[in-house]
Order: sequence, then C-alpha cells, then structure tokens
Amino acid sequence: MTRIISIMRRLLSSALVIAALAFTVSCERNDVVDYRTTRTVLVYMAADNNLTDNANPNVLAMKNAMNTDMEYANLLVFVDKFDAKPVLLHLHDFMIDTLKVYDELNSADGGVLRSVIKTVLDNWKAETYGLILWSHGMGWIPGSYSMETKSRAPMREEYLTKYFAKNNHPDGSPQDEHMEIDELADAIPDGVFDYIAFDACYMGAVEVAYALRKKADYIISSSCEIMSYGFPYKTVIRDFLSGNITKVCRDYHANYDAKYGFQRTASISLVKTDALDSLARCFKKIVAAHKEEIPQINPTDLEIQCFDRLEKHVMFDLEDFIDKLGTDYDDLTEFRLQLEKCVIYKNSTPYICSDYEDERYGIKMNTFCGLSVYIPLQSFDEGGLNAEYRKTEWSRDTGY
Repeated sequence: MTRIISIMRRLLSSALVIAALAFTVSCERNDVVDYRTTRTVLVYMAADNNLTDNANPNVLAMKNAMNTDMEYANLLVFVDKFDAKPVLLHLHDFMIDTLKVYDELNSADGGVLRSVIKTVLDNWKAETYGLILWSHGMGWIPGSYSMETKSRAPMREEYLTKYFAKNNHPDGSPQDEHMEIDELADAIPDGVFDYIAFDACYMGAVEVAYALRKKADYIISSSCEIMSYGFPYKTVIRDFLSGNITKVCRDYHANYDAKYGFQRTASISLVKTDALDSLARCFKKIVAAHKEEIPQINPTDLEIQCFDRLEKHVMFDLEDFIDKLGTDYDDLTEFRLQLEKCVIYKNSTPYICSDYEDERYGIKMNTFCGLSVYIPLQSFDEGGLNAEYRKTEWSRDTGY
C-alpha cells in the first residue's frame, strides 16, 4: 500500500508540473503565510523574449532539487513567457503549485517587478530573503541606446546568451521593452534581500553593483555573457535557499568550466555591497588625477581587458583599467585592497564564447577582477552614451 501511495504521489506531482508549466490551472492560491520558514527566495524570470524556451527547463531543474527536507525555505518563481500568461509558482516537495495567473503584462517594467516582490514579501514571510533576476542584460547601458551589436564572431543560434530585462513588444515590432538600472533599483526595497543574483549577461558591472548597494548585502553576477542555459539550478538552488552563495558561485563556474568550446563560457563574482562606497572613494581619487587623458586613451593599445564582443567595447576589467591608467603605486595598492574587500569571490573560464580557444573568435580572459567598468571615451560623445553614463550614481559620485 505504501508503494502504491508513493507511485500515485509521483504521478500527481508530474501532472501538476505539466499543468503549471503549460499555465493551464483551475485555481489560484493567495492565502499563503508561513512564519516557520527561515528563507524565501524569489526567482523573477522575464522570459517574454528569445529565451522563452529556456524557462521551462530551468523551472523543472529547480523543482527536481526541491525534496521534502527543504521545509526551512520557500521557493517562488514568477515566469513571464512568450505567448503565455505570466504565473507565480511555488516549488516544493518535487511539485509545482500555481499561486497566481496574471493578465498579459510587461515583465521588463519596474512596476511589475515591484508588485511581484510585494506579493511575495507579504505572503511568504521569512527571516531572510533572496532574489534571482533571470533574463537578458546589458549592464548599465540604457535600452534606448543603439549599440553596434555585430559581434567579433558570429553568434550561433544554439548558443544564445542573455541580458536584464527584455520584453518583446506585443505587436511583434522591434520596439522591445527594457528595464533601466535606476528603474530596477527603484523597484527593489532597501535592506530586504540578503543577496541579488543575476542570471543575465554583463550585470557584473561596478555601475550596476553601486546602484544596488542598498538593496542587498551581496550581489552575484557575471561581467561577461552568460549561456542561455543559465545557472545549473538542480545543483545550486538548494545553496541559494540555504544562503551558501559562495558555493553557488563555485558550482556555477565548475559547471561551465567542465564543458568544451563555445559552451566553456563563464565568469562569476560575489560582491559585498557595504564595501562599494570605499571603493568609489578610491576610484574618485585616481580618476581625478587622470581626468584629461581618460577620454583620449586607446584601450586596445593599452591592452585593457575587455569583456564584451561588441564592435566598440563598453565593458572593461575595473582593476586592469586602473592599473594601465598609470596609477600611482600607493593609490593602486589602496585601490586593490578595497577591491579585495568588495569582491570576495571571483572566477572565470580561460576564454569566453570561443569555439577555438582563440581571442579572434571570442575573448581571452587574461585577467579578471570580478567587476567591469565603462570608459567614457571621446568617441562615445557622439550618440549620447557618455551623457547617459553621467546619469549613473557611480559616475555622479566619483566625478568620472
């Protein structure tokens, strides 16, 4: 009899998974308050874009890690897919419950993110909270700015990478919606989350971390592209729930470092946000001494490590930039000490997006400090990117 009940339970669980992921549900559950838990984690998946096919495998991987000994934590997943109604899911005991079905919305809108966060905080009480942001991403670069997106090597369709957040326009026009970094920061309450993790490309930028420094104690992100498969959730979701975020970073790197060719692509860092103000003060002192020369430098000639594959690079290694700027030894030493306090874990694969382990077809990671930085070159004055950059908190507070 016990075996029959066990089989029936597994069959019921499978049926619920299929129903939840197909977004066909018979009821909504909104009366969920659990004061016994110690951590609630929200995964916010803005997948109404070309990453939509990656959403279900990631959700299923999370579900498959949620066995019956996870009673100390709640895992909530908001999913907005292409051609499907957005849903809020509860994953537990190898099962998926659909808590709420939404009308069509724009998940790249800060108001939507704010509303989903409020729903989770109001109804799934815990001592600590974590937030995972899953979508496309382009660091601090505004969605309205037209980037030269031709990569140094052709992007293969089976190896999509991702950035935060993008929402396809309802009528199919190219005017996609994006969430700007100041809008993202405004949508997240101060001092609630232990950590914010970006499953999205290029979000490991000092400008992003600085904008979110009051939103969480730690930020997990990548300075480079992230493969569309995202985090290996079956391996790391339990550590997200237990708060073992250093292990999350290690396992993320190990997962991709064990692969071959193009798929051996990963950079990851863990940033302690209360160290960012001191880092900004050091940075401000250094760039003030080089204010006139910075717009005129040639990052290629100086061989400053870049992290993007755009025709005109916009993401550079923060420490390498400060070093090759010709910074005074004492100032450089102080900066490195502050950077070490800020970036408490970092790692990368030897190459990024390279089938042939050759920088002509990807990026060779000669150095990696864990954070990228923009260089406001004079060539970016035309088009207004420098003007947009000076609106960021990092630029305003450092005079950079």
